[in-house]
Formats: sequence, structure tokens, C-alpha cells
Amino acid sequence: MHRGLLRFAIGCATLVFEPRRAGRKIRPARSMLTRQVLQELATAEPRRLVISIHARTDPRDPANTSATPAWLIELRNGLRAISDQLERGDDRDNRLAFRELRGRIERELTDLTAAERARSVTWILATDGTTDRFSLQLPLRRDRTVADTKPFVSPLVDVADRGAPVGVVLVGGDLIRLVQIEQGEATEPEDSSFELSLGDWRPFGGSAGGSPGRGLQITSHEERHGARVEAQRDRLFETAAAQTATRSAALGWERVVLIAEGQVASRFRGALPPTVRELVIAEADLNVVTETLPALADTVEPLIEEAWQRRTDALAQLASERAKGGGAATLGPQETFGALAEGRVEHLLIDQDHDFSSAIGSVPSAIRGPSHLLGERAVEAAIASSAQVTSLSAETSAALREADGIAALLRY
Repeated sequence: MHRGLLRFAIGCATLVFEPRRAGRKIRPARSMLTRQVLQELATAEPRRLVISIHARTDPRDPANTSATPAWLIELRNGLRAISDQLERGDDRDNRLAFRELRGRIERELTDLTAAERARSVTWILATDGTTDRFSLQLPLRRDRTVADTKPFVSPLVDVADRGAPVGVVLVGGDLIRLVQIEQGEATEPEDSSFELSLGDWRPFGGSAGGSPGRGLQITSHEERHGARVEAQRDRLFETAAAQTATRSAALGWERVVLIAEGQVASRFRGALPPTVRELVIAEADLNVVTETLPALADTVEPLIEEAWQRRTDALAQLASERAKGGGAATLGPQETFGALAEGRVEHLLIDQDHDFSSAIGSVPSAIRGPSHLLGERAVEAAIASSAQVTSLSAETSAALREADGIAALLRY
């Protein structure tokens, strides 16, 4: 987790602040970051000023348990940094307008309920009075307060990437459930539970009495009952496995987590079609098939995060190997920014905390912006061209560190 450095940025254009006018409507908070939402934010036309607040309000974070939580301290620091920049300027109207806006931001964020704060909040305010707010169940990496002429979308793109839809298959001996987890929220698709059914067939118990033949009948009956149970369980697994394949295609599951007790895990895995087995990114030997959806989301979150980290490391290594072999990949700011400007990037890999200011002279004019926002401009360009974006730290990825914080897999 990268806490600490709060960054602020003010674009090169003259910024004019306007107080919120009466009657302006604030959109209800949204909890899901769709591809369309990210596209709209990343390609928004520049405005006079846009303030982007990204607050990691997660109540589970120990830093947020004090009387003044860490997210509020970071927010105040970020607003103060923007204010200091404006106070050193010559535009009196800007200074006065921001003083009013600054108070509103802090007041309204602190007035949010615990449910509205969720585990993170993003609030984007434009000086024309329009706002957009997101209550997120997958926490942001860290707090950010940014002033620019466009929404600062990099933290949201990271949440969408880490929180891409995952199918969770919960397998018990007699019950199988399919659950979807997206951006930290668990939902249960309709008709997604499958239960073992034996009709009116029941095991026969009781004393055999004094008749030897009676004992043989009971043994035979119990054996037939056991065989029927196993046959029905095979059908249960086959049905659930087929439905898992159908749901993964219909709901866009690119990853599957399998949670089953050891004695049935391999049996169910064997029933899965090969195309679904290839999607399994993690397995756990747990009996949680009847747990609530929030409890399941908590259980699966570290499994998904660990699998995501393995995937990002592998992508960075792939980009490095491919680029060094003369393949369709780039390493470093100069080549990667050039490929972004040409729309050739299929998957951008970037350390959002990296300082790209030394590369500003080689950045194409189509992407160029303030030096401290070059990483954000790279993300915007990638989203605009429908490329995937993955954020990872150069501190933990040797391949990305070698690439000076940015690399890409190319379309051609």
C-alpha cells in the first residue's frame, strides 16, 4: 500500500473557479466502474478546473480508526496544497472561489454515512457545478487529491482492473453455488445454486431383528442408497460444471476461483470443461458454501489480489521478453508514449507513482501535458484507444523497474 505522498496538479490553462450554483444536481453515488464510465471520464473535454478526490475511507485500515482518520488528514493536506498554489498566484477571483469550494468538499465528505463512504470514495467536481461520486467496495491503493482540467482517472482504472469480474464456485458435497465478485462486491446470479436431490429415496436403518435374511436386505439397501447418492452427485457436478461454463461466457468471467473441501475439489475440477479449468486462478480448501455474500467477498478478496499480483508480474516480464526479442512490445517512456499516440497499445503497464518528468521532451504533442501528469495522460490515451491498463509498482516488479516505470504489449 502506498500511503503518504499526496500529489496535486494544476494544468497549464488559466483556471477559473465558480461556486456551485443553486439547483445543480449531484448524481447519486455509483458503486461500479464500467468500461463506458471510464471511457467517458478519460476522454472528457478539458474544463476550467476539475478537482478529483480519491479517499481511501476503508474502516478496516488501522490508520482510519483514530478520531481523525487518515483519509481526512490526507484530504485536508491535498486541499491545502492546491490552495497554497492558488494563493501564490495573481487571480483574486480564483482564490476566493476555491475557499468556498474547499469548505464544501470537506464538509460534504465528512457528512457521508458509513455506507456511503464504503471502503473508498471518489468525488470528481467540475467548476460548472457538475459532480460525479463513486462509493467503492474495493479500496483504492492510497489517497489522492488532484486539481487538473480533466478528471484524474488513474486510481479508478486500477480499481476496475483489480476488480474485474471473477466467478467463484463454492462446492460442497450436496450443494454448489456460483457467485460473482466484481470490484469487491459479491452477487449471486439467478438460478445459480445446485442441490443434490434424491427424491423419496432414503437410507433404511434400524435393527435387523433376529432374521439373518433381514440383515442382508438392510446391507443391500444401504449399498444401493450409497450408489444412488454417488450417481446423483456425479450428475450434480456435471450440471454445475456445465452451468459454470455457460455463466462464465455470459457474464464475462475471465477468472474463476474454486473453493471446495479436499475430498470433492478434484472431483468437481475434473467435471469442468477444459476452457473453464484454464480460467481457475486460485483454489482454497474451505467449507464456506453456505456463507453470506459479504462474508464470501471477504474470504475471496486476498485470493483474488494474490492472483492479480502474479498476473501483473507475468505481464511485465512478458513485455520485457517480447520487446528485447524484437516483438510487439515497448519498454520505457519514449517508445511507449510514441505507441500510445499511434493507438498501437493493447495493454499498458505503468507505475502510477513514477516520475516521468525527465521524459517530457520525447512525449508526442497528442499526449503532452504538465510533467507531473504524464502518467495520467498515458492512462487517458490508453483508455481512449480501448487498451487495457494495469498499474503495478516498479518497486516490486524488476521488469517494470528496468523499463523506467512504463511498458506495453502492442497490437502490432
